[in-house]
This record gives sequence, structure tokens and C-alpha cells, in this order.
Amino acid sequence: MEQQAQLPKPHKTRTTPVTTRTKITRHGSQPRPSPQRPTSSGGEIMLPYRGVTRRADSYSQPTPLEEFRKLRRWPPNYFRLDGELNQKQADDLICAGASTFKGYWDEITNAPPGYNRYYAVMSSEHQGRTDRATFKHAAYKDISLNLTGAAESQFPWLSLDQPCMGYAFGKSAGTITFNYWVSKAGSSDPPTKFAGEVKPRKLKLLQILDRLQQLESGLDENPDELYRYLYSTLIEDPDRYSTKAHFGMEQQISDLIAVLTHPMWIDFSNPKNQVVAKFFDSPDQQKKQEFLHQLLLSVELYLRIHSNKHSEKAKRKLMLQLPPPIAWNLAVAQRWLEHMTVTKSRTSPGQSTFSFDMKSKKRQKDALHHFAEVLKWPNMDEIEYVLEELDRHEKPLEDRSADAMSWFSGLVLPGRTLPWLIMNSLIDCDRDTGDALKYLTHMQPATGFQYRANTYWSSQSIVGKVLGAARGVQQIAGWIGPCIYTPDLKRTECVRLRQYQSLDPRLLPKDVESMDIRTNPLGPEDVAYPIADYEVPIPDTEDVTDLIRMEKLSFVPTKEQPTSRQGPGAPLLFDAAIWFACGGESWPMKLKYDVEFINAFPCHQGPHVLFYDFQYTAIKIDSGLVDIHDWATQSGLSPHRLPSLRSSPPSKKASSALTLLSSPNAPHSSDPNDPESSSPDELAHMQVKKVLTIEALGVSDNEVFARAWCADRGHSAVVANVNQTCMACAIREAYAACVSVVILTEGGKAKEKDDDVGVLLDDDDD
Repeated sequence: MEQQAQLPKPHKTRTTPVTTRTKITRHGSQPRPSPQRPTSSGGEIMLPYRGVTRRADSYSQPTPLEEFRKLRRWPPNYFRLDGELNQKQADDLICAGASTFKGYWDEITNAPPGYNRYYAVMSSEHQGRTDRATFKHAAYKDISLNLTGAAESQFPWLSLDQPCMGYAFGKSAGTITFNYWVSKAGSSDPPTKFAGEVKPRKLKLLQILDRLQQLESGLDENPDELYRYLYSTLIEDPDRYSTKAHFGMEQQISDLIAVLTHPMWIDFSNPKNQVVAKFFDSPDQQKKQEFLHQLLLSVELYLRIHSNKHSEKAKRKLMLQLPPPIAWNLAVAQRWLEHMTVTKSRTSPGQSTFSFDMKSKKRQKDALHHFAEVLKWPNMDEIEYVLEELDRHEKPLEDRSADAMSWFSGLVLPGRTLPWLIMNSLIDCDRDTGDALKYLTHMQPATGFQYRANTYWSSQSIVGKVLGAARGVQQIAGWIGPCIYTPDLKRTECVRLRQYQSLDPRLLPKDVESMDIRTNPLGPEDVAYPIADYEVPIPDTEDVTDLIRMEKLSFVPTKEQPTSRQGPGAPLLFDAAIWFACGGESWPMKLKYDVEFINAFPCHQGPHVLFYDFQYTAIKIDSGLVDIHDWATQSGLSPHRLPSLRSSPPSKKASSALTLLSSPNAPHSSDPNDPESSSPDELAHMQVKKVLTIEALGVSDNEVFARAWCADRGHSAVVANVNQTCMACAIREAYAACVSVVILTEGGKAKEKDDDVGVLLDDDDD
């Protein structure tokens, strides 16, 4: 007894008041992060993972780490619950293979204060361990553009499109990546105005086309030739008749930038101008010539910037200084040089004609065919027939619309237009769609449509985000389908969705830069780590319900319809809901809030342990989830973030339905005390004081139900496939993202059958 009394006391115990999310201070103050990024973060070229593990070959018995991962029992043998781990033991037993997250933020160059970009990186990311979906065709990679360095690097902070669309799609349909979630909280491009006064020289169309053809083989970098053509044909040299004539390439770059800042030009940084074919293939010859003139100046600028005389560092420095309109002009120039050629042919002595040739049309046709196959397009025979282009009576593919011309020519600007160009091109190739689906546009992303017995949804629509978890549904090039049919829409009909802003707190720079500190697997740094401060959260994969089924996808037109600028026949605005069946009753979930689902980053050799300050409440999908109406308050959300729009009370029928979903059994929690209300000026990470962990294992409809609950209540969630990510790492990722919900899933069951799907209700059913 005397020896026991002399044992050193742990530095912290479960009975001591915990260090909350708001007051973790033992890491000390950290300087603002450097803009330098680890080379292992993100991108197609990644370093192989080297886990901090120890082989047991030289041991007569398993190491504590191997034994823990095999038995999933904490603490491992030879350790006492009231003992401590030193730093090396803690790294081996707690940190090895666990997901770790680090955030960065940068001020946008030449922008007013407060305009910032956010990024997040995960340690040990490589092609086999990433939360990003792979591009299923090379053409889909055009959704993002890196103006400096190798295109395949795709580091998010180097892309023109912000947030970087190369990170927009998570591995699971309807999800996004962790980096995209963090980047979305950053600022959009600051407003810019064209303020240049220098005008270019006037040119004839044939002069423009002739020079564009010459530049396809590169720029003649002879200084005299560069100077002669630029200042005698395209622009004026203000110092032409002095000793300071602009023979230097840097001076010429500056002059071209000055000309391109004149307000006469098209601003391609504006999303409404990013369907390029509306300009270069315009029936208005004046509009077409003005575009080609702007394109020529942009190509001249692009080739000078990318001269071999300039280092990658110098190019990157310049790109960061360019205003958005100039950077987007360079994107147009790059895509033109990659995908288009100008052909000149003589028709008679002294006369020539020019035509445009599409270098990437075959690639674009293959990508469209693959897109249609993955989505199980209902009229696939028609698509294949049209894509063959053997019928001379058929209109050429590229001439069917501006979107089709943009797609088949390959002139696809980075950002949000690509999904709409490819879908509209597919619709253009199917005559049976008629005029009902001609209203899809990237300017109205909360959109989808029904065609025959399927529905298809933009990945930016809440219906697509929720139904992405359904059985047989795929995500490709920003579209989700084929999804469940709805009797509330016509056989062929386009719809727009009413979506409200989610309840999630918005990330601020301090939330981003403290991410690695706040979510350290060890908790606050210390000289020793008490074993009792950690647990192994593991979901129940045995007792899983199989009774919940999607029953009906429902749409109700809103009472007040917005004034449409798309003319008669334009899609109506709808409120969407999904009805679920269980135990002979029906339960509606309104898809009301525009929440996001973040694909959890895979951990390595889990499960991992969880520091007790990461408070969570675990609940099974059928154990009272529908009775939780105030999770925003329970999780710690500031009162000012709660919207005036609240969920409508359920009907008496709904209140009595689903006895399994309304079980009186209270969910188990890591902290029985409710968090205190937050003050309005709290940072995002100070508002998330508890995470709701929904165990939606088993059939796909369980995950659909969990996502629908999030959309109904207004909470974004981390979606973790337990076969790739352990519960502890998913909870810490939720704290890193400052979201208050985790959905645990298995991605459905392999034995799910068609006859397991709920029967669709007819129009006259209740």
C-alpha cells in the first residue's frame, strides 16, 4: 500500500475537467503558416506511404501495436489503464497510421484585406490513400487548370479555378474532399474592373487568323522579330522613338497586360462568360472577330510568359500577381493551343479561306460515350448512332449548340462549366429529349431532370448529394445517376431546387491554421500521455437494421415561383423530399438545406484510439435519430447561426410511424453533459463541441436515410466507410472540418437485390 501511494499521479484523468476545444493551449502559439506546402500533399504524383510501424520478425511475441490492432482492446497487454505512455510509445500506439490534417491560408494577392484562400493537406497521401475520386477519362481533368508547372501535379493552391475543381469529388458519389470543403470557406475572386486605357491596333479577321495559325508552331523568339510584329501590327510602343524602346520580353508582357485590361474585352473570370463557343462560334461576325482579336493578344501574352527564358519560379510569381481577367485570358489561350488548329486553304489566286479543326474531337466523343454508359443513359442506341457520324443527313455534333461546340472542340474552361457542357452535349445527341431539357446551365447548379424512368442530378444539388449513397448510383463528371424515378414529374422534365444555407459555422483563418493542433491524435502535447485518456470507438457491425427503404422521391412546386429569364417552359422551382418506408409506415425527409458530405480520408491499419476531449454521441440509424431536432444546439452552434426557418412538425401519422426509428433508448455518449451555448463571436471550431456519429451500416438505404436527415436538419457531415476509415479518425476529421456529424457506412451490401427496393407510390397514393 505504501508503494502504491508513492506512484506518480497521471497528468490528466477522465475524472478531471477536460480541456475543451476552446482552450487547448499546451501547443503554444504558432506563427502564421508559410506558403510553402509539403510535396506529399495532394495531386496525382504522390509519395508512397511509409507508416510508422514495427515489424515483429525480431520478437518472440507480437509488439503492443500489432496486438492492439488484432484484438482491438485498449490498453494493450503489458500496459495498465492508470499508466502513462512516453512520447515514443504514444507515437507508436496512437499516431501510427492515423489520419492527420493540416490547414493553410493565404491572402489573395492584390486584393483588399479579408480576401483569403484556404487549403488543407493530409499526411502520407498517395494514390492508394486519398479521399479524391479518380478521373474516369482524361477529358474530365479539364475541369481544373494549373497555369504553372506540370498539369498533372494539381496542387490546389496552383490552380486557376478556386476552389480547385480537381478536388471537388470524393470517392463516394455525392461527396466532396476535405480540401474542397476547407477551400469553399475561402473568398471568391475579389471584384475587379477593367481599367486600362491602351487600345490595340485594328485588325482584319484574316490577319488575326493568319497570325493564330503561325503561333501554333510556337513563338519566334528573335528579339527583332518579336518587337517588329507586336508593335507594328498589334499594339503601340509608347517609347518607340526613344532610346527605351520595348525590346525586352518583360516590357512586352507588361504592354500586352495593359492592353488586355481595357474594358472592351470579354471578362472570362465571370462565370456567365465561360462557355467559350458562344463567342468564337457566334453568328454575329463582329462578336466573333472581337473574340478572336482578344484570343490573339492572349496567345501572344501566353507564349511570352511561357518562354524557355523564364524559370518556373518566375512564372509562378508573375501568375500570382495577375488580376483574374488576365489569368482567365491565359486559360482561354492555353486551351485553344491545346485543342484547336486554324487551316488555311486557297480558293483562287489571291484569295484564301480559313477553317477551324478540332484536334481533340475523338477524345471528346469517347469521353461523352463513357459518360453516357456510366449513367446508363436510357436511349444509348441513339447516342451511339449519332456519335458514329456516319449519317450525312445528321447535323454535325459540334453544330448542335454552343455547349456542344465547346465540348467537342475541347475549349472547356476550368471550373464549374464542364459538367453542364458534357450533359447538354449528351442531351443534344438524343432527339427524344425534345425541348424539355434545354434549360440546364451552370448558372443554376441546384438542378436535375427526369428522363424516362430515371432521374439525374447535378452534384451541386442536394438531391444528388443525398441520392449519391443509393444502390447502383454513380458519380461522373459532376453528375449523379441513374437515380430513383419520381411520379411527381413528367416523363421528361427539368427541375430547379429550393435550397437553404446549411447551419454549419463558416471557417475563419484561425480555424484553418490551428487544424493540426486541434486534431492531434495525442491531444495536447505533453511529456507523458495517460492511457486512461484514450478509448477505442468501434461501431456495431453485427446488429444492423435492414428495414429502412426509400419509398418515394417527392417534389412539390413552391408557392412563389421566381421570375424566369429563360422564357416559357422553363423549369419550375420545387421543394424536394424523400419518403422512407419502415414497419408499414412512411416517413418524409425534406431535402431542404444545401449541406455537404465530406468523404473521410482513409486511415492506415485502424482502428485507432481517440483522445477523450473529442466528444461524440454515437447513435444507430434506427435508434431515435428522427427524434433529434436540436442537434445544432446540442453540438454547440452559436444561437445567431440558427435560421428563422425551422422544420415543420411531423404529422400525427408520421409521429406514430417507424417505431424502430423512434426508439426510447437514449444514445450512448462520450460526454453526458450538454455543451454550453456559444457566444456569437466564436470561431467555427469553438462552436463544434460534440459530434453526432450516425451508424448507418448495412444496406445503402441506411446511408441515404442518414444523408437525408442531414439535409432535413441542416448539418453537413463527414461520410466514413468503415472498411477504409476508423471511427476515431472520422471523428477527428469532423473536428478538423468544424462539422458536427459523422456518418459511418459500409457503402451498401454486396447482396442487395432489386427486389429489396421499396415500391414507388402512384400519384394518387397518400
